[in-house]
Amino acid sequence: MRVKKKRRFWIGAIAFLLLGGLLAGKNVQAAEKKAAKVALGGTHSAAIDSEGGLWLWGSNECGELGNGKKGNNLCEGTPIKIMDGVSEVSLSFGSSYEAHSGAVKKDGSLYMWGSNSFGQLGDGTTTDCLKPKKIMTGVSKVVLGYRKTAAIKTDGSLWVWGYNGNGDLGTGGGRNHVAPVKLLDDVVQADFGSSHGAALKKDGSLWMWGSNRDGALGGLNGSRPEKLMDGVKQISLGHAHSGALKTDGSLWLWGNNGDGQIGDNKSASTVSAPKCIMNGVAQFSLGQWASGIVKTDGSLWMCGYNTYIRFSEYIPKKLADGAALVEMGDTHHGMLKKDGSLWTWGGGWRGQLGDGIVNLSGHEIEKPVKISIGAPEKPAVNPSTPSSGKGTTTVGTSLKKTLPKKNSTFKISNVTYKVTKSDAKRGTVTLVKGDKRKTSVVIPATVKKNGYVFKVTHISSKAFYKYTRLKKVKFGKNVASIGTNAFRGCTSLTAVSLDGALVTIGDYAFSGCKKLTKLVIPARVKTIGKGAFSKNGRLKTIQIKSTVLKKVGNKALSGIHKKATIKVPAKKLKVYQKLLKKKGQVSTVRIRK
Repeated sequence: MRVKKKRRFWIGAIAFLLLGGLLAGKNVQAAEKKAAKVALGGTHSAAIDSEGGLWLWGSNECGELGNGKKGNNLCEGTPIKIMDGVSEVSLSFGSSYEAHSGAVKKDGSLYMWGSNSFGQLGDGTTTDCLKPKKIMTGVSKVVLGYRKTAAIKTDGSLWVWGYNGNGDLGTGGGRNHVAPVKLLDDVVQADFGSSHGAALKKDGSLWMWGSNRDGALGGLNGSRPEKLMDGVKQISLGHAHSGALKTDGSLWLWGNNGDGQIGDNKSASTVSAPKCIMNGVAQFSLGQWASGIVKTDGSLWMCGYNTYIRFSEYIPKKLADGAALVEMGDTHHGMLKKDGSLWTWGGGWRGQLGDGIVNLSGHEIEKPVKISIGAPEKPAVNPSTPSSGKGTTTVGTSLKKTLPKKNSTFKISNVTYKVTKSDAKRGTVTLVKGDKRKTSVVIPATVKKNGYVFKVTHISSKAFYKYTRLKKVKFGKNVASIGTNAFRGCTSLTAVSLDGALVTIGDYAFSGCKKLTKLVIPARVKTIGKGAFSKNGRLKTIQIKSTVLKKVGNKALSGIHKKATIKVPAKKLKVYQKLLKKKGQVSTVRIRK
């Protein structure tokens, strides 16, 4: 009896102390959690802990963190808890300004949030949502791609919705879907690449659809699902490469190999059919330009390219031991170890690494570091102090300093910018000179100087002139014009991703980019300067999405591939055929809708 009374006393005392702490307004910190699953997007990340808690961190430009906020500067460098009872999570890759997130709860309900510009949330609208919104019931898995989503229901049916411009959804045609559409039955896994998709059926058959750019479909080429192979137990898609893990433990990869992401010592820039790369594989994941592999012995291997950490390997390189799972994002990568610990590495300027650091000027980790989930947060460093790469840097709370004047210049990560509009809230800059050492460049939507945010609206003349190492360039959402000779003579340039804000492409802007094969001209472009795409002998596909194009300069298309196809909007076919006539291209170049 006495023992029981003592036990009651101590239980009551502990409860009183905890309650007292809460009533006093003091936080009772949760213990650190073990991670059960991880998902990485373009610049945001997520993990599900062993108890079903969902944690997110990184960029929150479109409300993709689901905490009711959004903004370019509202990044989170430390995991924040969003909901409980979660069994599955997936994040979109690609641009942060069109990012979205999805989670399945243990009761089978699907929740979506973030950007909804193409109906990717599946609620029948194109309105963004800043907090998780219930979309569907009876769901077992959710898979997100760039501007698109898929869900596998408990009955094995696969449903898709969102952007469908390249046949991404497999429903045929190019019409977007703002609400779920049924695609297949008997599905156990699904994934999206940049413009292609895949599904794994219960019988081990792999089905693919969408664009076969760079051989991403392994030889198939249809807007509806077609069978590619049998005997598969896991699938993953990268930006333009694809992979399948067979039941015998052999890993097969195919598609774009420009950066060694296939792992075959770069036998060719394109691997058009599935190729066995490695045996004894337990699990794998494909990212934008890289591949991650976990072998049955728990060793982690990676091949391909990551510009942020200067990683470039044409055959798989061993990175760590004790791995249970690898997840590849656009800019960063993650690993779950067998002990439930989460490790990340790669680019982390928007907090996507989860290491407590947000530094829009640049932050990267070359080797995997352990990330804490649910542990007490470290105190923020003085925001006026430059980041040392340790601790936490708070974004958007810097002490106000002198507003940079018009025509003044400054450098961020060895890139030079010039202020074109000095304004505390609506400032703009021109990118004057790039970093010549880089082989891949992401031109930011905004940059920050002295605590002030400036939109990057222009690429200056000769900003990347004769940068012969440059292979890939992706434009931020605010770039409206590209200056004369901006990328002229970039002889290694293979991929250019222009954004929808672009209006003007200057004279000789992309002249002499000999390895460029494809180009998409965005919807707002009005002017293409003289010689803009001249001397690009491999440029075979040009898609013009703009319906407001008014001026195309002399010899703008001189020297492009003799069998090139220029696709234009159907309603502008006759007008553009006349506008593009005699711009230097040979007579065999086709202009069609």
